[in-house]
Amino acid sequence: MKLQKQLTFVLQFALLLHAVIILDSCREKPKENYKPTFESLDSHPTPRWFTDAKFGIFIHWGVYAVPAFHEWYVEFMSPKSTWGKRPLGPPYTALQGDLTDSIFKLETDGYRGEANRYHREKYGADFEYDDFIPMFKAENYDPSAWADIFMKSGAKYVVLTAKHGEEFALWPTKFTKRNAMEMGPHRDLAGDLLKEVRSRGLKMGFYHNTTYSFWDKRYPDKEWVEYMNNSIKELVDLYQPDILWGDVVVSPYMDEKGNPLPSDHWNSKEVISYFYNHSKNPDEVVTNDRWGLDTASSAINSKRSISQSLWSQYAREWKAENGALLGDFQTPERRNITRIYNIPWETCDALDPTSWGYNSRTTDDKYMTTNELVDYLADIVSKGGNLLINIGPKADGTIAEVMKDRLLGIGTWLSLNGEAIYSTRPWSVYGEGPTTEEFGSWSDPDGKYQFKPGDIRFTRKGDILYAILLEWPGSEITLTSLKGIKINKLSMLGSDENVSWEQTTEGLKVALPSDPVSQFANTLKLECEEKSLDTEFKP
Repeated sequence: MKLQKQLTFVLQFALLLHAVIILDSCREKPKENYKPTFESLDSHPTPRWFTDAKFGIFIHWGVYAVPAFHEWYVEFMSPKSTWGKRPLGPPYTALQGDLTDSIFKLETDGYRGEANRYHREKYGADFEYDDFIPMFKAENYDPSAWADIFMKSGAKYVVLTAKHGEEFALWPTKFTKRNAMEMGPHRDLAGDLLKEVRSRGLKMGFYHNTTYSFWDKRYPDKEWVEYMNNSIKELVDLYQPDILWGDVVVSPYMDEKGNPLPSDHWNSKEVISYFYNHSKNPDEVVTNDRWGLDTASSAINSKRSISQSLWSQYAREWKAENGALLGDFQTPERRNITRIYNIPWETCDALDPTSWGYNSRTTDDKYMTTNELVDYLADIVSKGGNLLINIGPKADGTIAEVMKDRLLGIGTWLSLNGEAIYSTRPWSVYGEGPTTEEFGSWSDPDGKYQFKPGDIRFTRKGDILYAILLEWPGSEITLTSLKGIKINKLSMLGSDENVSWEQTTEGLKVALPSDPVSQFANTLKLECEEKSLDTEFKP
């Protein structure tokens, strides 16, 4: 009898196991729409929502918010962590250790020396970087309040640094204990924000380091690459992000010949294809260009060659002239560009010109003003790009008032002028006026983004042309680019006043309302005759 019961149990268990195997085999597997090849990934479309969105919020938040100096704090402060070299810790302190005097002097020169002295004076030379983790509490973090601010700013998408170069994860990852669930805040910072952002109809994405590390001594070995790959794939599987934002474009680590390690070293094509294929709607997600360079001949000779990209001016300096970019859109950093560009792109910049992470030493008057932010956005959109503007929250989870003020300020402007920004495309001419040079915090350490009266930027929707007056020109303005354009109606957004105009030999002469509608940029709306405008520029 006992033997019969045992046989019955074994039979039932076998049947159950067989059923589980059948169910698992029937479970829908991700379709392998995209292969880990340059040609296959190059066929991935940039989703329309991204090119329509125009404006996003970048968030740099991590343990570095505790010392509140810079998001590169561990690299600046500790001589054991050096950009482009194998990290020598942990631990990371301000101590000289066994470094020679000459190397220590080299490793603590300039801004790095300032950070080293700051650490010694405020925390002590032997205070380890990871001792900041218990101080990163995020006790006042309110992701719902954050999401409200982002929505009111007029942004259409948000990108959070899920993991930066310090390698502390803002989600409960199984690949390292240095994460926000097991240490510090003891909560899922990334997942909580994603839920609130998406509930307001915004897109949400994550930043993850891809070709650099400040912290992990396994970098750049294959063990670290596998760890980094698994970390990104976990983010994809857990949260289904709309955007995957890698960093950096060209690996700072060089091979034995002095060339930057290529994308194949980082297994980038496989990770990108995984992101596409494991997303619910592969053609509705998007990734940037910071995955290292593809050095296959087919890539180098393609339209994605770095020599034809928005990074071309740095190619020689980076020893990267023979390579091509991966991803869907290019990301010039802390600068605008000087022409219309027909491949999707996004400028990333920060309200604070000194740091992406929270910097307690930056005074409010150093931040980008709302007027500068509005002008910056209009300039970028007129040339076919998006603007991803960064904030750096404090360690307690609050956003500084000056940052909130700028975001709410541009939100007020977009509530009136948004039709000249969202879903627009460049016209055949991006604008006119005295300001034509490239600018941004990389070209000006004080972060000046100053446009002048007479600077106009154009955007287009079908037969409607928008002329955004970046600075108020006075009682009238002549738009030389619009000479001969056939116009049915001309108005100013937000104003009920009639706007008189006439075509002259010099161009379209417009008599403006007595007072500007906005304290920032003001927008003329020109409803033109069908096909009066040039063929629409299509990215």
